[in-house]
Amino acid sequence: MYTEFGNLTVRAYTAGGGLPVADAIVRINGAEEANRFVTYTLFTNRDGSTEAVSLPAPPKSSSLSPGSKDEKYAIYNMEVEKEGYYRKSIRGVAVFSGISSLQLVNMIPVSKSGSEEYPRGSLNTVIRENEHL
Repeated sequence: MYTEFGNLTVRAYTAGGGLPVADAIVRINGAEEANRFVTYTLFTNRDGSTEAVSLPAPPKSSSLSPGSKDEKYAIYNMEVEKEGYYRKSIRGVAVFSGISSLQLVNMIPVSKSGSEEYPRGSLNTVIRENEHL
């Protein structure tokens, strides 16, 4: 179990960032043994942003030492959905103790055919470890 906290805000948008996606449902879940019971459900406001949520994270001191084998950040997965848009899944969101982070989510409107499957492949995003640093 983690003993410290970091903040995460999610911002959903469409049209290349030009339009916020209000009233989207954002589900955040812990992706590791130490945070597996952490679950939040939030909604975006008219600006497309959620309130900042405080999430458990490893001690800040473990991220200050290069080469340390201690966990430097906590990993979370999230899903963002709203009627009229394809559901977006993001895996591997890093949360550092004492840091306020912003996760941007590009929402794509559902095609006129109404198909549940995105026509150009997967919408799911996996943030690789080397992208955290």
